[in-house]
Amino acid sequence: MAEAPAAIQRKAPLAPLTSIKVGGTADALATCTSFRAVTQALQWARQQDAPVAVVGRGSNLIVDDDGFRGMVIRLAGRLSSISVRGDRTLWCGGGASLPRAVQRAANAGLTGLEFGASIPGTAGGAVAMNAGAYSSDLSQVLDWAVVCDAEGRRRVGRDDLAMGYRTTSVAGDQVVAAVGFALAPGDPTAIKAQLDEFRAHRRSTQPQGVRTFGSVFTNPEGQSAGRLIEAAGLKGHAIGGARISPVHANFIEAGPDATARDVVALMDEARRRVRDAGGPVLHAEVRYLHPQWGIGAPPLAEIA
Repeated sequence: MAEAPAAIQRKAPLAPLTSIKVGGTADALATCTSFRAVTQALQWARQQDAPVAVVGRGSNLIVDDDGFRGMVIRLAGRLSSISVRGDRTLWCGGGASLPRAVQRAANAGLTGLEFGASIPGTAGGAVAMNAGAYSSDLSQVLDWAVVCDAEGRRRVGRDDLAMGYRTTSVAGDQVVAAVGFALAPGDPTAIKAQLDEFRAHRRSTQPQGVRTFGSVFTNPEGQSAGRLIEAAGLKGHAIGGARISPVHANFIEAGPDATARDVVALMDEARRRVRDAGGPVLHAEVRYLHPQWGIGAPPLAEIA
């Protein structure tokens, strides 16, 4: 019988763990600071027949209003640390802030990860979904990852993860607990200039100082989801306490009274209106924490 994780909280509120700050509570929240602790948490959840969800900075996640009837895992301590190994490898715990990792690489004169300054998630979560920005993604710089499950941990290479556009082979009952990025020596002045440019672009084109998450929908091939939604006349459109951002239509902003139901209703409306205007069916990039199933696709209406 596996030990119950040492750092476990019962009936843990999840809204504060997400950037959009909606949703209910989890039955259990395990904070893990080692590979062994992650494996123990996954073993314990299996024995309880409880679903598992990994929540990092919650910047790409909606939690259902009814919460989650399972165990949420968060990575902390060593598993949120960052260090430079050798001449070109950036070691990151899965819970490390990706923008902070970008800055650490820049300070060490390493280039290749600058695009990550615009991705407000964790290193592990970003690898698990192959996050990207500015025509780059993490498959281009990932060297290896440590993936934990209830059987233990294993170190895998980039090719083992089948990294595609915003997808990988990482399963819902697996945790990307550490990653190694293979970077290249660069000119610190040029790296800083590139980061300043990316950050300025983000400030000028994305909503700031509001409760939101990253891009709501993936971009259809050759098109921009934000432009399609804007062309459908939905910039600033609100349902309940949530609205489509008047700054960038592929973002949803949540007011103080917003619910997950409001957010999903807006997503449904955007998909329907874009399709009715002759556009493609939009597919969600943001993930949804269902009460029973764990993290998966948002519960959106079927569109032919």
